Amino acid sequence: MGTTVIASLLGALVVGIVIGWLLARRRPPAVASIVGAGGPAASGWLLEARPLVDSLPFAALLIEPGGRIGHANAVARQEFPLLAPGHDPGEVSASLAQILARTAAGSQDGTRETVFLGEPPRALRVTACAFDGRVVATLVDVTEDVDFEEARRTFSSAVSHELRTPLARILGLAESLVLPNSDAEREELVTQIEHEVDGMRQLIDEMLLLAALDRGRLAVADGTVDASAMAFEVVEAARQRRVGRGRDITLTAENGIEVPVASRLFEVVVQNLLDNALLHGGPDAAVRVTVAAVGEEAMIEVVDTGRGIPAQHLPFVFQRFYRGDASRTGQGSGLGLALVKHIVEAHGGTVVAESDGATGTTLRVMLPLAR
Repeated sequence: MGTTVIASLLGALVVGIVIGWLLARRRPPAVASIVGAGGPAASGWLLEARPLVDSLPFAALLIEPGGRIGHANAVARQEFPLLAPGHDPGEVSASLAQILARTAAGSQDGTRETVFLGEPPRALRVTACAFDGRVVATLVDVTEDVDFEEARRTFSSAVSHELRTPLARILGLAESLVLPNSDAEREELVTQIEHEVDGMRQLIDEMLLLAALDRGRLAVADGTVDASAMAFEVVEAARQRRVGRGRDITLTAENGIEVPVASRLFEVVVQNLLDNALLHGGPDAAVRVTVAAVGEEAMIEVVDTGRGIPAQHLPFVFQRFYRGDASRTGQGSGLGLALVKHIVEAHGGTVVAESDGATGTTLRVMLPLAR
């Protein structure tokens, strides 16, 4: 993020330098009035400005009167081939053309604005200044910054919602405790409150882990783990927890399969795969966990016989806070599979979800074997 901000600021600085340099070398007014716009003066302007613009390390354009591109440096030609000399920027981006036109008219000198260009859209920070009816403009790709800001807004909104929902349920359960209840009913209410608190704790833990992964605070490939042994521990623990107590959970694992993943991170992967099957497969779904070597990779597969994932939801199950309609009001934070994808891909692996939408779901992780 810092690189694009610095590049954008440099763009503004360089445009100012270019304009200052051109002003210092501009022709006397008498000469300019004789040759007129678009004549020899225009050619001289381009010839003088080109060497400086061509030396810039980011995209830069020289815009002629009338709005057409007079010159594009090598970076601009490579990154934005549609913005070629002789073309009208309005053919590519109406908003870019408007910025350049306002700048040329003197109503928005020294502007710095963000526009979107191309398909898929790319966000560009445009810095432009006018000179004798012409415009010098630099373009810096800030797509990553814009995506980050949008992701941050979405993340904050989702966190607020996800924490507010269990808090409301806890409040309702606590209010029920003051009503005349039997001991068994009180015990059930307390159990439900504990369950909601555990869910909130899990959500917070997962958010903190994702934040650490996003910042690169957790090293990838830090040591190795016995995948089969860890899967056995996770399955046994699930059988003791409320979510898996009394459920049909089977494990098939080959011995001696090691993967280059930190033990804690691999545990998070297997536990979230298993919890997803137990929570969203339905109370009657059987779950099968398999750990096996497939060529040069380790396969960790979790299959449930539950209700499946509808086709329209399948492409989005690894997005943060995404939950399909069938499970939207159920348990789970909506972060588990996002964590799995983040960890697995950071270690050179892949994860896929398969479902016919009716007879269960398969989640399959492939990780390179430890050498």
